[in-house]
Amino acid sequence: MIGGKALLARLKARLPRMVETLAEAVAIDSPTFPCAGTNAVASLFAERYRALGAGVERIPGDHGAGDHMLARFPGATPGGPKVILLGHCDTVFPEGEAARRPFTVRGERAHGPGVADMKGSLTACLYAMEALLEAGFRPRGEVLVLYDTDEERGNPSSRPHIERKGGDAAAALVIEPGRADGSVVSSRKGSVFYRLGVTGVEAHAGVDPEKGRSAVVELAHQILRAQALERPGGTVNVTGLSGGERPHIVAGEAACFIEARAETQAVLDQMEWELLALAKQPALRGTRLGFERKGGRPAMERNRKTDALIGLAAEAAREAGFILIHTPTGGGSDGNFLSPLGVPVLDGLGPVGGNLHTEDEYLDLPTLPERAALIAGLVERIAGEEGENRIERRA
Repeated sequence: MIGGKALLARLKARLPRMVETLAEAVAIDSPTFPCAGTNAVASLFAERYRALGAGVERIPGDHGAGDHMLARFPGATPGGPKVILLGHCDTVFPEGEAARRPFTVRGERAHGPGVADMKGSLTACLYAMEALLEAGFRPRGEVLVLYDTDEERGNPSSRPHIERKGGDAAAALVIEPGRADGSVVSSRKGSVFYRLGVTGVEAHAGVDPEKGRSAVVELAHQILRAQALERPGGTVNVTGLSGGERPHIVAGEAACFIEARAETQAVLDQMEWELLALAKQPALRGTRLGFERKGGRPAMERNRKTDALIGLAAEAAREAGFILIHTPTGGGSDGNFLSPLGVPVLDGLGPVGGNLHTEDEYLDLPTLPERAALIAGLVERIAGEEGENRIERRA
């Protein structure tokens, strides 16, 4: 085994190059849509992975998404333990943001659109693989690196590719940024996202209001009913309200968005079933309800294999000079799609940052080599000599 101390030393020496790559990536505007920017980010890293000897594939996106990048490092042993690393090229920021707020370094922090979520992580993963390979690492099992282009919109295009490429992996390492306190993510809530549409009966609000059935009033009843579905481990959020056009007409149409989140899939499934049952129970006679599913992610639950993976990560972190801490979180990521398939997932392995999705987003630069060493140490432990047996034994 190469060892984390040797990997960390290699990576610390590469920090100036890592910052250059990060600056190059942040300078590319890459909102999910339009996809020109995400394609440019995917191309940037595809070229770098190709230079490391990886087989690189561009997977065409659909639903308006850009092309997803897959880098493949073949394993020496057929059927050896496979590891998949997951990240995304898209950010929440619009075109023009990189020019308005260009990449800057102040002290030991880097700033710029998407600097932490997640261009710093894409950079750390690339240099983790470079350091491993240059130190002589040859995986016994296959190592896949998948950078998708639509995570910020719920993965409508990339989900099937994540499940297909990673469903048989010994472990999935999600390189979302580390939390502001340095912790990695051991579980994530699942979610379902619906549009609730209400059809009422229009009437003149002054002349004959009794003939009307207000879609807005019906929607108000349903919002309160939906909110009442909250329970321990499960939350509901209502947004995007609309309804009616003119003050003198009883509203014939109204709508809102409803999102439910839960810590476990069992709770999420129950909440979804109860939510859909509301469509059969309008409060006002003569109104109709319709739910349209808009997206969601299954729950990424912590289990015994997750704990085994956390144990390996703790070893790799100690060698990289820091103590691993982990936490649950309510947000979703690429990792939510593999956990229900039985793949142990550890998330938030990227460099440490904060104020994500805001103009104050930052990345702590000293954590770039540290988290790259953590990623490299995990890849070595999972796809190296002992590989999957280490997870199985610990579980």
